Amino acid sequence: MFKPIRRNLTILYILTFFLFLVFILVIMYFTVQKVAEREQMKEISQYMKQEKAISKAGLARLKENASGSKVQEAGHPYFYYILKPGGKLLEGEELIPGLHSEMRKLAAEGNLRSGYHEIEYNERNAMYHVEAVHAETSGTVYVVFGIETTGAHHVMQKLLVLFLLLSAVFTAILALLSYFLAGKAIVPIHVALEKQRKFVSDASHELRTPISVFYSSIELLEKEEGEHLSTFGKEVVADLKTEAKLMAEMLEDLLFLARSDQKVQQYRFEEVQLYDLCASIARRFQAGLPKNILLINNLLERPVVWGDPTRLQELIYIFLENAKQYTENGFIKLSLYRKDNFAVIEIEDSGSGIDEHDLPHIFERFYRGDKARVRDGTGLGLSIAEAITEKHRGRIEVKSKVGEGTVFKVFIPLKGEET
Repeated sequence: MFKPIRRNLTILYILTFFLFLVFILVIMYFTVQKVAEREQMKEISQYMKQEKAISKAGLARLKENASGSKVQEAGHPYFYYILKPGGKLLEGEELIPGLHSEMRKLAAEGNLRSGYHEIEYNERNAMYHVEAVHAETSGTVYVVFGIETTGAHHVMQKLLVLFLLLSAVFTAILALLSYFLAGKAIVPIHVALEKQRKFVSDASHELRTPISVFYSSIELLEKEEGEHLSTFGKEVVADLKTEAKLMAEMLEDLLFLARSDQKVQQYRFEEVQLYDLCASIARRFQAGLPKNILLINNLLERPVVWGDPTRLQELIYIFLENAKQYTENGFIKLSLYRKDNFAVIEIEDSGSGIDEHDLPHIFERFYRGDKARVRDGTGLGLSIAEAITEKHRGRIEVKSKVGEGTVFKVFIPLKGEET
């Protein structure tokens, strides 16, 4: 019971811590990236002030057929190009060989826009600034000025990898810490539940004797003084016997569940022929059915399981009695067949059905979906059925629709498949 709670708490802690960690690292990464971009822009702006070729005087001397129209290798940490809108290069110095051809292409396509931009070319990176300027000798020209940022780009890539590694490492640490904290968080719950289980077990055990004495006393009273009791007195004695019997059954059910919770409930496992068991149960159960309910025997196969025949019989009876209680007219169908590595015991009825809202809660102790109807029983039957099924390493599936009936399927591993 506590393992799923601890697992869910661990997942919740991990997700919370992980999202917080990722949020912090993402902010850090983009902050560093923005700071680096601002520094690069500032550096470009400072270099632009130093470059005489793109000054007013430099652009005034620029001619389209000048010998300086060829691109030269830059002897400084920045590059520049002066281009015509059609893509013709007038002058330039570059750091990344061949970058001028990319700039000419952008200019020719009309994609050379004013402002700061980033570009990757031949596995190298650069940031550049574009400005449209009017030159007296050449008309409107584009001045492209920039610096290489390959080193900074690689640093950012390494920083990203570092952040991913940090996320992985811290997530692993957080997983261990979360598991530890989840264990600490459920300790008070575990202690409280154990106290509750012990109280239920002790109380149920201690109450068995007075309930037995009470029931025996009522029977003795009925036997010795029954002839002298009035009609009302006889009704009162009958009601007391019914309630005492119901209380005794409830105490036995509570003891069973308490022992199951504490893993001390005794089971006698052996090879069980489910066909013979179900056939015997169906024959006896049919004898107690009212005439307006038909029992359909649909035992198709003869699966063999490893289990406690007494508990398996109790399990089947619980579902049959449940179907009987909620079926006023119609049928109850008991089926037995194999599916994959399981023997499937299926109990279908044409009764009132279970509301969709109640389905997730029907195996809870004392839960009753329909509060308006009074039914016999302790309200612990399905909880006991679930405990027996889990002990046999099986599972229960249920489908129901209000007004159409309910289908319970009990999956028990076949002999040799129960591990």
